[in-house]
Amino acid sequence: MYGQYNPYMGATPQMQQRLNYLQQQQQQMYQPTMQQPMPMALKGRIVTSMDEAKAAQIDLDGTSTFFPCPAEGKIYEKLIGLDGLPIFRVYQINNSQKQPAYAEQNIVDRLVERVDRLEKQIGGMNHEPDADNGNVAEQR
Repeated sequence: MYGQYNPYMGATPQMQQRLNYLQQQQQQMYQPTMQQPMPMALKGRIVTSMDEAKAAQIDLDGTSTFFPCPAEGKIYEKLIGLDGLPIFRVYQINNSQKQPAYAEQNIVDRLVERVDRLEKQIGGMNHEPDADNGNVAEQR
């Protein structure tokens, strides 16, 4: 009779089941679980010059802070190294878009002459310069 004391001895079986269920839930809450990895987010902001990026305040935890500069076509990275010294890196944005190549005027003139000769050979085209056919020569 003096063995183990159970304060819920007089509880009904439904109450005991409910208590056991709540105790199990409480134990599960305090057990370590696998956490979902958080999505990576980059720290930084847009700047207008290298001087602005160099003067910006950053976290001292060693994580990189990025400063894109669209006006200069560069991205600046700033962080604190393991030795406590600041690290500043510059990345150049590579705009390898080629400029359109335009034909020289003498090449265009030769092509116009060739087209005119071909039109004369087939015989059904209008050979006189007019704006509708796009063969108007510049008047000087």
